[in-house]
Amino acid sequence: MKKIYLSIILSLLSFSLVACKADEPKSENNLSVPELTAREKAILENSSEHSFLIDFNVDDTYKEISVWVEKYEFGKLVKEEKGRMTTAVKDNGTIIFSTSKTDDGQKQSMFNISIQNDNGTDTVTYPETIDEMDSSVWGSAGKLKINSTNKLALASICYSSGNEGIRSLSTDFYGDMEGYMDELKEYDVVYLLRSEFTK
Repeated sequence: MKKIYLSIILSLLSFSLVACKADEPKSENNLSVPELTAREKAILENSSEHSFLIDFNVDDTYKEISVWVEKYEFGKLVKEEKGRMTTAVKDNGTIIFSTSKTDDGQKQSMFNISIQNDNGTDTVTYPETIDEMDSSVWGSAGKLKINSTNKLALASICYSSGNEGIRSLSTDFYGDMEGYMDELKEYDVVYLLRSEFTK
């Protein structure tokens, strides 16, 4: 029931974001984090543990978008393309990635990935076991150029068992993931939301 409730909330939120974006000037082939209203922030905070919204704008040469989550432990990839979803893409839309705890006392979280555009909303939900950690940080790319040869990192959730302060991944990481992979070694576990746009 909670899964259905969260899906409905995310769908309603994505439709409200599309209505707001209609008035904005269009810049093609990029990803950016939208400005949310206080109401939209409250909805996300009350319905999820972590949440990320990323808008995309593409020209008509791009036909598909794929999104998925990768899991890293101490910098090594241990699970690739979890929840992978591919859908047709036209002009613009929104990627929504959120996590929510299942029941108290359990180590399970539900990972939800949605892509909303003119074709409708596609959603994938899957459970992920997350051990208790002392600290966590999260972040997302501010703005990225879309390139059909790159698989971009859009957002991250990082966990550490140490009680020393940790910081989120650098903004440089999202722009050049391969060049900054050493940053992942600082955390016990990292979940990365990735995307690929194809022509």
